[in-house]
Amino acid sequence: MTVKFSILHHRALILFTYSGAVGLQESLDAVAACSAHPSYSPELRQLCDLTRVTSVERNSLKLLNMQAKIADNLRPGSTDLIVLFLATTPAGQELAQSARRSWEGLNSVIVLIHDREDEALTMLGLPERRICDLVTASAKA
Repeated sequence: MTVKFSILHHRALILFTYSGAVGLQESLDAVAACSAHPSYSPELRQLCDLTRVTSVERNSLKLLNMQAKIADNLRPGSTDLIVLFLATTPAGQELAQSARRSWEGLNSVIVLIHDREDEALTMLGLPERRICDLVTASAKA
């Protein structure tokens, strides 16, 4: 599995891209690296692209512990943390729904799940209709 992140300041966004078989430890490592990055800010929204996820590690206790660490690492600042999962596959949907369940009751985290790329970007108030356009615009900014 691969988890990558990009901090896109021109859109006040962190883009996490997941592919392959998603392991919980790799996800946690990516979040820890992101929160330690010098460009990280707790006010940045998060877009998690799960469109290339093929399977998900199933360990409920480990997932709950990981989500608690993620919420701690990516602690929101003065606003709620917005996390949008773009999940177009059954495995991506499973991961997104697991994350939503594990964050239930945390008033400072707003979890959104969508299965259409253009509508997901619109929900975040982004002018781009595709993630690849978002990344290209970031490279030019």
